[in-house]
Amino acid sequence: MTESVLEAVPVGLRGSLVAAAHRRRFRAGEVVFHQGDPSDVLFVLRRGHAAVRVTTPGGDEVTLAVLGPGEEFGELALLRPAHRHTATVVALDEVEALTLDRATFERLRHSQPEVAELLIDVLARRVERLSGMVAEALFLAADRRIARRLLDVAHVYGDCPQAPLPLTQTDVAAMAGVSRPTANRALRRFADRGLLRLGRRRIVITDVAGLTRAAGWP
Repeated sequence: MTESVLEAVPVGLRGSLVAAAHRRRFRAGEVVFHQGDPSDVLFVLRRGHAAVRVTTPGGDEVTLAVLGPGEEFGELALLRPAHRHTATVVALDEVEALTLDRATFERLRHSQPEVAELLIDVLARRVERLSGMVAEALFLAADRRIARRLLDVAHVYGDCPQAPLPLTQTDVAAMAGVSRPTANRALRRFADRGLLRLGRRRIVITDVAGLTRAAGWP
């Protein structure tokens, strides 16, 4: 499980944040928020999994990321008063999240200035991840990028590494920054090598160690 951004701050401050936050629950398939909706809330997943999706200019909906316990989303709401969500987030199973709205965050920040460390940590994580993905897009072959994005999603289901990943080939292409035909060919090569099994709107990794080697990771 990924360390929660709340767990990364000192215990005393964590208590204040959790006490100020609200718990929200979502059923499988329920939309947490839509792309374009006004935004003023940070979400931290405590249980379950959620998909981050965007609608393409052609009207297709593709998955950009799958999030699990300990991960956060909606952080720009704490920075930009007129912010609107840049993606849709959908619960993939039963989800429980802690939410912290902008007004509550500002009150906490003024009474406990160190609460700003929460937002700094969230943004630092995001920049680090995006910087790594940009570097991969420039220097890594498509097959390796695709293998890494599959393993990223599998990591979210860490307690069950062979859980079906709720991804289409179009999703994989979007996550890896490649065309759909390129993703299709790579996935079929991986399937032929026994590394994964392709299904309807799902992918099952059958050889984690083999796919890790294909990703170029030790």
